[in-house]
Amino acid sequence: MTREEKCKLAIERGYTYNPETGLVYNKFNKKIGHLLNGIRNNGYVSFSMLVNKKPYNLYAHQFAWYWVYKECVEQIDHINGIRDDNRISNLRSVTGNQNQWNRTKAKGYHWLKNNKKWMAEIRLNKKHIYLGLYNTEEEARNAYLQAKEKYHII
Repeated sequence: MTREEKCKLAIERGYTYNPETGLVYNKFNKKIGHLLNGIRNNGYVSFSMLVNKKPYNLYAHQFAWYWVYKECVEQIDHINGIRDDNRISNLRSVTGNQNQWNRTKAKGYHWLKNNKKWMAEIRLNKKHIYLGLYNTEEEARNAYLQAKEKYHII
C-alpha cells in the first residue's frame, strides 16, 4: 500500500489533523501520540490501521502533510528537529539529501592523525567538497559552517 493510499484510508476511517497543534486524532477523537500508542522509539509519532488483519503504519507528519496539501512528497523535515512536533508550520518538504543537512552529529570536520591537522569537508549531492586543513578545531568548524550556509540551503 502506498503512502498516499494509507493517508486516504486514514481519512476514510475518520482520522483528523489539527495544523495549529500538530495533533492527529482517531475517529473517537482520541489523540494519537501517547507514549503507549503512538511514539516510536525513533521519536516519531505514528499509528497503525488494520486492513484484512494486516497492520499498515503511517507517520503522523506524513499524514499531516497530506491532510493539508493533498500530496505525498519525498521526505518531510521537522524544522526545529523535534520529531514529535507535527505542527504544519514546523514541517517542510525536502529531498533526502536536504534532510541530512540538519543532522546534529555530522560535524563536517575531523582530526587527521598523520597530518596533525583538522580537515573540513562538506557533502553535497553525494559528493565530498574539500574545505581545507586547519591548525585548530575551531578553524575547521568555522570553515564547515561557512560552507554549510553556502551549500545547504533549503
